[in-house]
Amino acid sequence: MDNSADEELIRRDTLTAIEYSHDHDDWVTPLTEALDGVTALEAAWKPVIASDQVKSIWEIVLHMALWTENVIVRMHGDRRAHPVGGSWPSMPDVRDEAAWSGSKARLFDAVEALRSEVRQASMAALLVQEEDGWGSLLDDILCRTIHNAYHIGQITKLR
Repeated sequence: MDNSADEELIRRDTLTAIEYSHDHDDWVTPLTEALDGVTALEAAWKPVIASDQVKSIWEIVLHMALWTENVIVRMHGDRRAHPVGGSWPSMPDVRDEAAWSGSKARLFDAVEALRSEVRQASMAALLVQEEDGWGSLLDDILCRTIHNAYHIGQITKLR
């Protein structure tokens, strides 16, 4: 098999991983289904018993969006870039339906942007291994995909 065929297999399998962790109704509840019908009030809710330890659906959505956006930033520059302000973005001051819709759109847009980046990216660039053990960009993309699948499970449980 030639190198270009190998690269297309890697690209296809990476896009399949993104699909199975966000869209495909099989191993993980699809993201759209997990969030379908959740109101702003429900998205901001936390169980009283562990409210300081458990994140709300809204917080999880913002976190997923932030880290999905971050892997795209890493694809275009600093491989070690971390989100400014930490891993868990602050909730918006106004927590109405419009703000909730905006947060969901941010996540859906980030996932779609990641798909687009994977479709267009040079496989050579994605497969370069960092010398200090950081792995490749492809490793990072796949880890983010698993990360999001985990959090979709949390969202489903909170519902």
